[in-house]
Amino acid sequence: MKLSVVVFVAALLFSCNNASKEKSVPAEPAVPKYNTISITKNIPYRDGDSDSWKLDMAMPANFGPEIRPALVIVHGGGWAGGSKDVDVYQEMMIEYAELGYVTINVEYRLTGEAPFPACIEDVKCAVRWLRAHADEYGVDPDRIGSYGHSAGAHLSLMLAMVPESAGLEGDGGWDEYSSLVNVAGAGSPPTELGRDNPMAKTEWWPIGYISANHPPLFLIQGTNDPVVLPERTRDFVEKMKAAGANIDYIELESGHGVAYDDQLEVTKPALEEFFAKHLNPEM
Repeated sequence: MKLSVVVFVAALLFSCNNASKEKSVPAEPAVPKYNTISITKNIPYRDGDSDSWKLDMAMPANFGPEIRPALVIVHGGGWAGGSKDVDVYQEMMIEYAELGYVTINVEYRLTGEAPFPACIEDVKCAVRWLRAHADEYGVDPDRIGSYGHSAGAHLSLMLAMVPESAGLEGDGGWDEYSSLVNVAGAGSPPTELGRDNPMAKTEWWPIGYISANHPPLFLIQGTNDPVVLPERTRDFVEKMKAAGANIDYIELESGHGVAYDDQLEVTKPALEEFFAKHLNPEM
């Protein structure tokens, strides 16, 4: 791995770790639709020896026979750190379950365990597992969304943009089901790693999939982010819009912690509105 790649990943991991230590900005709480939810921890989503192939699930309890939309939450941490157990992701999992979603919070192999593109393959496998178990958990397989911050935002976008033909499905099974989500949100999203290093393979980054043929996307960027540079996110959004893609974008005065622990009074309701519009939890 070239030094530039190491520096980028280290900066992303350092920024995410620092963000988790900062005091969160309070946001207006969502009004829960379901006051009672059930939570199941560490469900294996594929066979194998890795402890990373697990997810947590939260869902409304006793909501009847109707099928629900689902939200896949993908943690950040520079692809080399982080966990589904971080408070931010656990709280989001619970909050969206209270609003009527079946939510899963996914672990995946970090780069110290398996190099790229293992993380992409793992989250795609988790989506296939969810569709394979849609009847069991009351999930509508045509109403599945994803959200992630930082490295998780990259993976969330890949879940929405990368077709089976790209060869990134991995060997986790459930191959008869699609790994594509129906809508995706992304906070501080790395849309490309860089333009002159060996890990910047276009097939591993959203910038390699510019097209109108994608589900609705919502990107949130901080104007002062030193890790995910605003000009690269703007460039990606402009290219997507020029291609005719359905993409929403907001840029806020913030750093890398936007939509993680900063500007939450803006980003939380914006994300809830975005997912409600496209996934319709009231159905």
